Amino acid sequence: MRMITRKKPAFTELHQAGVLTRIVAVKNADGGGWRLFGVWRDRDIAVFVGAARGGIREWSGLDYLAGFCESCGISLWEIHNRVTPTIPE
Repeated sequence: MRMITRKKPAFTELHQAGVLTRIVAVKNADGGGWRLFGVWRDRDIAVFVGAARGGIREWSGLDYLAGFCESCGISLWEIHNRVTPTIPE
């Protein structure tokens, strides 16, 4: 899957136009922050929200990310948190 970034206004416009089919929050394995992306309809592209100075924007908590989603008009989004599997003893 190809990954691209778009700043908040462009990301919001893609969502409102119905171009993004799923909005997903994923936890960054390195810093522990949360990243948000949408899956582009009929294409194999993940569109991440871009940071002001380049790169991918991150939120320290889900409450902040929820506020961002609300400001963009996003009412339905998924949370994916990769958890290391443990073997039961």
